[in-house]
Amino acid sequence: MSQQPDTPPRGTSGRTGAGRRSVDQTLVEEFLTASRALIGLAVHSLGSAPVDVTAPQHRVLVLLAGRGPQSVTEVAEELGVNRSNATRICDRLERAGLVRRSPSAEDGRVVRVDVTPDGLALVHAVTRSRREEIERVLRGMSAAERRSAVRALEAFNRAAGELEDSAWVRRTV
Repeated sequence: MSQQPDTPPRGTSGRTGAGRRSVDQTLVEEFLTASRALIGLAVHSLGSAPVDVTAPQHRVLVLLAGRGPQSVTEVAEELGVNRSNATRICDRLERAGLVRRSPSAEDGRVVRVDVTPDGLALVHAVTRSRREEIERVLRGMSAAERRSAVRALEAFNRAAGELEDSAWVRRTV
């Protein structure tokens, strides 16, 4: 793999620019590789869904299951897309019976989107499948490697702002 001329050599760290810390490029490369593996597992697990959903649609269901009802604007912000794209995703999910819309109790002009029991069941089915796939991969690692992975992933998830399962809105199917 050739490096870009303006990237620091692999394995380096220190300060760059306006006081920002550079990141060890070996670490970046390992996370890129891990992200490809995780995306592969995620896409494969979507096959266990009781109805066909895309990865962005599944992400909306996960956000709603974890954070509770959201406005379409909030969904768009979470996905990093414009409001019209989020609206189209929610439209498809609503037609499939996986989400429902209702006026906000605080402001009747705002429409909130929430996951339905069928949508929640889909999230649980995909999560079960994904968990099995991840467990299969983890069995190929030593106990020490798994402990190191836990520490690294806890820090990464905190920095990424991803909710832990224990922080989710508690809902049952």
